[in-house]
Amino acid sequence: TFLSLLFIDDNGELQTNQLPRSLLLMHRWYLTSSDLAGKLLMIYRDCNGDNCQRTRLKICYLMRYWIVTFPAEFNLDMGLIQITEEFRDVAAQLGCEEHFKLLDISTIPSYDWMRKLTQRKKQAKKGKASLLFDHLESMELAEHLTFLEFKSIRRISFTDYQSYVMHSCLVDNPTLERSIALFNGVSQWVQLMVLSKLTPQTRAEVITKYIHVAQKLLQLQNFNTLMAVVGGLSHSSISRLKETHSFLAPEVVKIWSEMTELVSSNNNYSCYRKAFNECQGFKIPILGVHLKDLIAVHVVFPDWLDDSNKVNLVKMHQLYMTFNELVSLQSAVAQVEPNMDLIYLLTLSLDLYYTEDEIYELSLLREPRNTKSLVSPHTECTEFQQN
Repeated sequence: TFLSLLFIDDNGELQTNQLPRSLLLMHRWYLTSSDLAGKLLMIYRDCNGDNCQRTRLKICYLMRYWIVTFPAEFNLDMGLIQITEEFRDVAAQLGCEEHFKLLDISTIPSYDWMRKLTQRKKQAKKGKASLLFDHLESMELAEHLTFLEFKSIRRISFTDYQSYVMHSCLVDNPTLERSIALFNGVSQWVQLMVLSKLTPQTRAEVITKYIHVAQKLLQLQNFNTLMAVVGGLSHSSISRLKETHSFLAPEVVKIWSEMTELVSSNNNYSCYRKAFNECQGFKIPILGVHLKDLIAVHVVFPDWLDDSNKVNLVKMHQLYMTFNELVSLQSAVAQVEPNMDLIYLLTLSLDLYYTEDEIYELSLLREPRNTKSLVSPHTECTEFQQN
C-alpha cells in the first residue's frame, strides 16, 4: 500500500507504473477489500508529523483511483461501502473538504446485473435446434452469439475466478458454471444444426455457414465463442461425416484449416495468444486457456515469500497479467445492438440438451459406420467441457 502511494504525485496523477492498479486488482487474492480499505483508513486517521496532510491527500487520491478504476466493488461490496462512508466521516471531522469530495461514491452506476443470476429453465432435449437460424446472415449470427457471450462472461467476478483456481471445481460458482455451459451449449448446438439436415450436401452447407460464422467471430475478436464453434465442428460426430465433407468447397476447407490452427493447443495455444495480444479494443478471450494459466501460476508460485508476511510480487504480477484481461470485460461496452427476439430464440436453442451418445447416434443415422473404420464416440475438441 505504501509503495502505491509513492507512485501518486501531489496532484493525484498516477506516474507511469502499474503497481497501484495491480495492487487494487490483486489485493483480493490476499485480503478482502474491506481489510485493505480499513488499513488505508487507519493510516489516514492516525497519521501525524510534518508530511501528514500530504500523506492523507495521497491516500484519498489512491481511494479515488480505486473507485474510478474498479467501480463495481463500491457498488457490490457492502463492507467496502461502509468503510468508504467512515472515511468520509473522518475527512469531514478533520475539515478536509477536498478529501471528502474525492471519496464520493454516490454517482457509481448499479452493477446489479453482476449480482442477479436468473434460474435457467431446462429445455426438453428433443426440441427444435434450428428455429429460424437457417435464414440469418453469418455476421448477424456471430454478433448475437457475441452479445450472449459478453453478457455471460462479464458477470464473472474476481472472486469467482479465484474460487475456481483455488479449488479447481465449479461448486458454489454459478456464474462461471453458466459461462462454461454456454460454451458447451454453442458447441453442441452447432453439431445439432449440422445433423438436423438429411442429405450430405445440405449438411455441408451448414458446416460452410458455421465456418463463415467462425470467421465473423474472429473479426469481432470473440475468441471464446470461436473456440466453441470450432469445437462443435471438430467433434467426432461431425468429423466422421466423410460424405458430407466431400461437398465442402476447397476455399472453405482452407478457411477451416486456418480457424482450427488459430485455436489449436499446439505450443500452449501460441497462435491464439499471438492473435489475441495483437487485438485492440473490445475482445473476448478463450476463457479455458486463461483459467489454465491462472492455475499454473498458482501451483508453481507460493503466495508469500519464505513463510514471511511479504507478498510474492512475481506471483502477483503473473496473476495480474491474466486477471487484468478477464476483469476488464466488466467495464467494456457491448459492440452490437441485438434483436432481443432473436436473442430469446437463440437462448432457447442453446439450452437444448442431448447426451454425447444421442448426438453420436444421430451422426450414425445420417452416415452409417463404415466397418473398415470405426470411430470412437468421444469429442476431439472439448477444452472446457464440465460434467
